[in-house]
Amino acid sequence: MSELPPSEIHEGELPLRSNAEPGSVRDIIRLDEEMMVWSDDGAAAVIESIMPFFAIAGVIISLGGIGAGVSVLSDPMDSFGMRALSVSLAALLAVGGATGAYFAWRISFGSKHSDVYFLRKQRKIFHYTNKTAFVLDWDNVRPNVRIGFGPPQLGSRPFVALELVEYLKNDPQTWRARFVVEAPMPGREACQQSWELIRRYMDEAPAALPMQTVVNPRSWTSALLEFGPLSGGGDAHGFIQGLRDHNWQPFWSGEHLLAVLVWVAFWPDQVFRMAYARFRPRVPLPASLAGVSAGQQASGASPYAITPASAGELRGRRKAALIVAIVCGACTLISVAAWSVVARQMLHAVFG
Repeated sequence: MSELPPSEIHEGELPLRSNAEPGSVRDIIRLDEEMMVWSDDGAAAVIESIMPFFAIAGVIISLGGIGAGVSVLSDPMDSFGMRALSVSLAALLAVGGATGAYFAWRISFGSKHSDVYFLRKQRKIFHYTNKTAFVLDWDNVRPNVRIGFGPPQLGSRPFVALELVEYLKNDPQTWRARFVVEAPMPGREACQQSWELIRRYMDEAPAALPMQTVVNPRSWTSALLEFGPLSGGGDAHGFIQGLRDHNWQPFWSGEHLLAVLVWVAFWPDQVFRMAYARFRPRVPLPASLAGVSAGQQASGASPYAITPASAGELRGRRKAALIVAIVCGACTLISVAAWSVVARQMLHAVFG
């Protein structure tokens, strides 16, 4: 018999109302009377963000196979059998590399998502994921907790996800559409807090929420700080607050200094994650649902943000982003140079 998950982790509907403290682990990129928008640049994009690296590697392998095939065909010294075998292997490399590059690119930039839009005035929720556009009628939505498990190699620890489910108006027991808005979550209480944030915004008013951190939509500054090597791949809240507390100096702790060594060894993951956060294709809010411009606040900075977008805040963010860019760029150049020397030595040892 399989081991049952802890009692606080189980599936099922959540109460529609509770005394839970409203909160979300997602970045809020817009919050006003018109709509609340949650960024979809979370952990689900980690695999997608590294896929361009594998696509480039596939292209290099494919070009290498083509070059090897041409070299073999132009060399008359080998026997016909050896030349046929070498050409076959070169063709396999070329086709395999090109195929891998194609699918890696499809997984990355071919995978389109949208942010999660809570449209307060229209009483709708919009999200595009898995090639499906979801438009939920808020008045028929109920919160549900789904259970999942992590990778088997990590012990398959259970986690839960908050799912929004729209039921048919004339048949409250039959659902019409459903999608996950937050995952992974540590337990039902965290899901309840996230749902309470949504409910208070949609049913009451933005002013009914505790003060929230509203981050900027994705830009190079945002990508470097909120998805850079020091942020833990998207944990913007704690890192940005730490920057404020330390006069926008990103290397305020020894842990951040040690991260420099990680950059040198694993620069592709960091560089491609930041680039993907900046250029990731996003499905915009349909014009039929957008009461005002979907890309900007209705009027200036959000009055519900913890820290307004003041001139000092903007200068500080640019300063921290520039420092991260310089250090990360230097580490990347060192890593590329070092690995180039290693690759040259290996090729020389193999081919002479």
